[in-house]
Amino acid sequence: MTMFYNGLFIVLLSVLVPSLGSQPGPDELPDKLQDLLTQLEDAKAEFQSIFDVTNEQCPCQIPGDCFESDLEALNSTLCDLINDLTALIGDQPEDCPPLEGCAALVSGFFSSAIAVVDPVGTILPNIEANRVVEHLTVDGANNSDYSIYYISNGVVITVNQLSLPSENNTEEFALSTPGTRGVGIAYLDDQIFVAFRNFFPTVNALVSISGGSATNLLNISCPGTVRTYDGRVYFGNCKEIQSINSTGDNLETTVKFSVNIRSFDVIDQDNTVFCDDTGALWIYNDATACFKLLDCNVQCSDVKVNPCSSLVYVASSSVSHLSIFNSTSCEKEGTLNYTTSVAAAEPKLEFEPSCP
Repeated sequence: MTMFYNGLFIVLLSVLVPSLGSQPGPDELPDKLQDLLTQLEDAKAEFQSIFDVTNEQCPCQIPGDCFESDLEALNSTLCDLINDLTALIGDQPEDCPPLEGCAALVSGFFSSAIAVVDPVGTILPNIEANRVVEHLTVDGANNSDYSIYYISNGVVITVNQLSLPSENNTEEFALSTPGTRGVGIAYLDDQIFVAFRNFFPTVNALVSISGGSATNLLNISCPGTVRTYDGRVYFGNCKEIQSINSTGDNLETTVKFSVNIRSFDVIDQDNTVFCDDTGALWIYNDATACFKLLDCNVQCSDVKVNPCSSLVYVASSSVSHLSIFNSTSCEKEGTLNYTTSVAAAEPKLEFEPSCP
């Protein structure tokens, strides 16, 4: 009977494991259970052909003590399993929500773990890098096959690619200039854009990395967050948010504020959300040139727009939940807990790509 149970676990895993670590469709749980039931019923039907063979080739001489008796016991166990699974399908919980696209990714300084939490609140297994993950960005259009590019600051600063779902880690660039730190990263058109603080002595720079080599695009006074939107690279610079094209030309200023800007993201052509150096959260509308304060107590460390919902997510210092705001009404939508072990003084946010 041991072989039967081992085989059953293989059947169960072959049906259910593809869902682990990915984002299933709305009806995946009932569909998976029904598929499993169908396979078990098909297996039950196949037993009749086995009994036809045993009846001819090795009929039971002593009832209850032969190979055919063992098969009958196995068949009985399979019948019980089918009945139990049928009852289980009827008892599925209605409060087990489907996973949704664009799960949040949260990194914490001094940790190689990236927390993953679905927008409905399902905390998924951490993604593990082989280096400390500080600032991160995502490239890909399919949440089951994408890449995380991240900065790991140390004696040697590395820019790395973490491929999912394999979790293969490759080094894209390394820099050993003393006193330098990577403080922002984004990806666009097969290029990695990194903001370095003290890239050279007393010089801060936005750098394009491609093919293992770096090109200094421009020097900036206060390097920080880097984002991409609509074919342009946006970066924080002290009290301003500026942008260039992917070759480093056509410099434009999007936002000018009264204090330094800690983090930001572009919502659409007119609206930019940002947190200032005090941790307060703002939205700026370029068409009206108006600033709106969303929250002055959120203690924002990083802010990012969820591309699946256009909701604004905020990671706060040493807090194991994300605050969520509506970018249209500017109202708070609630919070989203993530793995507490990743909560850190300077968490950074990204999102998995949406389901295709």
